[in-house]
Amino acid sequence: MRKGYLVIGLLAILVAGGVTAFFMGRNLQRHLVITKPEVQAASVAKPVFKYGLNLSEFKVLTHVVKQNEFFADILTQYNVTYATIDFLARQSKSIFNLNKMKAGNHCTVLCEKSDSGLVPKKLIYEESKVDYVVFNLDDSLYTYRGQNKVVRKHQEVSGVINSSLYETLEANNMSPALAVRLSEIFAWTVDFYKIQQGDKFKVVYDEDFVNGESVGIGQINSCVFNSSGKDFYAFYYAKDDAHEGDYYDENGNSMKKEFLKAPVKFSRISSRYSLNRFHPVTKEWKAHLGTDYAAPFGTPIMATADGVIEDACFKVYNGNYVKIRHNGQYKTQYLHMSKIAKGIHPGARVKQGEVIGYVGATGLATGPHVCYRFWKDGQQVDPLRQKLTFADPMPAKYKPDFLAKIKPVKQRMDAIVYNAPKPKAESESVANGSDNYILKSNF
Repeated sequence: MRKGYLVIGLLAILVAGGVTAFFMGRNLQRHLVITKPEVQAASVAKPVFKYGLNLSEFKVLTHVVKQNEFFADILTQYNVTYATIDFLARQSKSIFNLNKMKAGNHCTVLCEKSDSGLVPKKLIYEESKVDYVVFNLDDSLYTYRGQNKVVRKHQEVSGVINSSLYETLEANNMSPALAVRLSEIFAWTVDFYKIQQGDKFKVVYDEDFVNGESVGIGQINSCVFNSSGKDFYAFYYAKDDAHEGDYYDENGNSMKKEFLKAPVKFSRISSRYSLNRFHPVTKEWKAHLGTDYAAPFGTPIMATADGVIEDACFKVYNGNYVKIRHNGQYKTQYLHMSKIAKGIHPGARVKQGEVIGYVGATGLATGPHVCYRFWKDGQQVDPLRQKLTFADPMPAKYKPDFLAKIKPVKQRMDAIVYNAPKPKAESESVANGSDNYILKSNF
């Protein structure tokens, strides 16, 4: 009987132990589920880095500099004391001139939470999209400069002009700064005042980005501008690392054209540019805004540089004259011709050295000469006093190297299709930052 009670007791203990173990296991399992590592990791915010700082550690406030707003005006809005502002103003003089803060530029204020509210710890002023200045407002007051990471991307763009070059670039999300650069490169070969609908362009260049936003056009490596059905190529080439490069056409000729020293050969200067000269005909003291070259009747007068004829007619004082627009900066004029050369009329394109007329004494003149006038940026100036800088011709020894290097570049340029839509896959790869190669097209 006693053994029976003993067996029953042991069974009761085993059953109670099993039940206890079962519920303990369930509790332990429940506890393990709650503390899974992946659940804990999901609650941790991903840090955000900018200006070389972990912005996740701060409450981030943004501020746009207003017109006539000063450094002190900005900081006092964030409860920074005047003593701190004065110290930073004096301490930062050698690093950044606070008077050069520009309206419209951005500031970022990094704050920490406290019982009394937000406490500013740093102010970052964005001097440009690349450069910034950090003012540390913590216990240690100091100022330093920094730069955002710049990513340089190789770009290839093409377009067909429907209105203006600038508007075409802007309408197709290309930097309008390209219009300025192209007008400089092709200043002597393409008349940008006479761009027509249907003119086309291709450009291969470098562009700099900060956080995916364009911050500037780098070097244009090659380009072609098709005007009135004719291709004008330009390739950047440097002789060696010690020399700055320049632009040349597909045959190695410089894209820049030097003015001839004089519009006529075998001549002499009979009267120079002067703001106060005694006029031999009117007998009055007045400005003479040209240089007179005396030469025999009928001596050929030459265009001193490539350009487009703006005027070719007769006027009472000028006599028979021709005016040439060379580019957006320079114009020349040739007065008192005996006659204007055949084929010279407004809109005609002329080459440097091409005969545009012949020496005479028409208009207000006492003898055979040509009055040569020179405009720079809309103002008449003395051409003999201008410090015109032009590229030197490519030395013959460099031409084989140049031609060999541009051959594959030109082939690649010619392969770029005008108006080709960008493939969707390529657009996505660029957006995801998976490739530094971008193809843009006008479409």
